[in-house]
Amino acid sequence: MKVVFVILHYLAIKDTIECVESILNNIKTRTHQIDIVIVDNGSPNQSYDVLITNFSQVQNIYVLKNEDNLGFAKGNNVGYKYAKYCLKADFIVLLNNDTMIFQADFVDMLVSKYVEKKYFVLGPDIVAADGYHQNPGSKQSWGLMELSLYRLKKRIRLFLSYLHLDNVTSSIIERTKEVYRAETMVGDVENTILHGACLIFSPLYVKRFEGLHDETFLYMEEDILKLYADFYGFLMLYSDALQIFHKEDAATNMVSLNSNEKIRLKYKRLIESSKIYSKLKRNVLVKKKIIGSMEYAAVK
Repeated sequence: MKVVFVILHYLAIKDTIECVESILNNIKTRTHQIDIVIVDNGSPNQSYDVLITNFSQVQNIYVLKNEDNLGFAKGNNVGYKYAKYCLKADFIVLLNNDTMIFQADFVDMLVSKYVEKKYFVLGPDIVAADGYHQNPGSKQSWGLMELSLYRLKKRIRLFLSYLHLDNVTSSIIERTKEVYRAETMVGDVENTILHGACLIFSPLYVKRFEGLHDETFLYMEEDILKLYADFYGFLMLYSDALQIFHKEDAATNMVSLNSNEKIRLKYKRLIESSKIYSKLKRNVLVKKKIIGSMEYAAVK
C-alpha cells in the first residue's frame, strides 16, 4: 500500500521541518511505501525556498506551492489531489504542520485498522501540549437551532472584543468549563467527529471523494466531514492504536496581527464557516426528505 502524508505549510518553517523529520526518523515499515507532499499555502516569508533547500532532493518528498493562501480545505485539497492522481495514493493522511509522530508502526496500524474496520476516515489519539486529548469529538452533528445560537454567541464575543472585554468573558468561561480529558480514550469509537490536525483517508474515501469540502477558509471542516459521513453512511473512526503530538496554532501565532485582531479574525471566520455549515445542513435535510419520499413512493 502507498501512504501519502500531505502537510499544509504556512509561515511556520521550523514546525514544518520538525513535522517532516518526525515522519522520516520515526515511522518504520517494511510493507508499505511512504511519500510526503508539502504544500506551501502562499507563505509571504520566503519559507517555500527553505522547504525546497531542505527537501527537494529527498526521495519521496514533493514540495508544492500555492500562489495565494487558499485556506485550510482548499490548500489541503491541492496536496490531496496530487497524492491521489499523481502519486496514486491508497491512503492519504492530512497532517497539520504543527504535529509530530513518534510512533514507529503508525503506518502499519492505519492499514491494519482499515483491514479490520473498513473505515473511510480515521483519526488518531491527538495529544496537545497541555496534555489534552483532542480526539474523539462528539457523535452528534450540529442542529440548525444550535448553529444559530452558536453564531449569536460568536457575534457577541466579536462585539465585546471591540470593547476590550472579550478577555474577561474568556476568563469566566475558563473558570466554569469542564475539566479537560487528561487520559487517552481507550479503544475504538465509531461515527464520531475527528479533529482536523490529522485525518487519515482510506482507499474507500480516496476513490470516491476529492478531499475536503472547500467552501470554508478555516474552521468547521471536520464538522462538515461528519455531516457528509452521516448522509452517505460512511464510517469515521477514532482509534487509540495511533497517536500524534499536536503543538497547536503554529501558523496562526505567526500571523502579523495583534492579539485583538487575531481573535476578531477567528470569530469572523467561525461565523462564516457556521453559515456554510448551516447551508449544507439544509441541503442534506432536503435531500433526505426527497430520498425518503421516493422510497415511500417505490414501496407504494
